[in-house]
Amino acid sequence: MGKWAKFDYQFRVVEKNDPEARRTSLVPRADVVIEKTEKISVESRTKDESAKPKDVYAELIKLDDLRKKGILSEAEFETQKKKVLIGN
Repeated sequence: MGKWAKFDYQFRVVEKNDPEARRTSLVPRADVVIEKTEKISVESRTKDESAKPKDVYAELIKLDDLRKKGILSEAEFETQKKKVLIGN
């Protein structure tokens, strides 16, 4: 019906003190061992704390939108606009 894997087992009977009995080990060992002794220091940040330039145009559009909706008065709009243009 299908192709099944086949295994052949071979056994050898030897005495306890025979060097052939000690040749095989059942303890798993790594094929490759990599040892690294160099120390590495990493500074990680959860937030992007780099200084990003403000998008002045987008800020002015937001302020104008708030003024048109009546949330900011004309005087408040002018004050906030000056702050954005100065960079505060």
